[in-house]
Amino acid sequence: MSDPAPPARRSNRRLTARRACRLTVKYRGEQGWRPATAMDLSVQGCRLRVGEDLPRGATVSMTFEGSRGPGLEQLEVEIPGTVIWSRFEGLSYQVGVQFQEMPDGLNEIMIALA
Repeated sequence: MSDPAPPARRSNRRLTARRACRLTVKYRGEQGWRPATAMDLSVQGCRLRVGEDLPRGATVSMTFEGSRGPGLEQLEVEIPGTVIWSRFEGLSYQVGVQFQEMPDGLNEIMIALA
């Protein structure tokens, strides 16, 4: 007798690793600027916790804030992105956003998360 084949593993479709975080951010969609929480972040995308269902394919702009270091100036980066998934989870919505471009300053915010 042969052993049954192991269950197929789901492939990780992400091209870059995401860093877990809890950053307070703002996003702008059709209704203007709204508060959100970034739950994870990479150079190509992020997962946001938001208070509304954002449709797949919607264009949003997010503002991330971070410090360049202790006693140094604050860094603010605005990043355009596209909603690639959205689901209701708990009391809020979780949305995956793919960035449309890699803006200057995002790497510095990610380094500050480490």
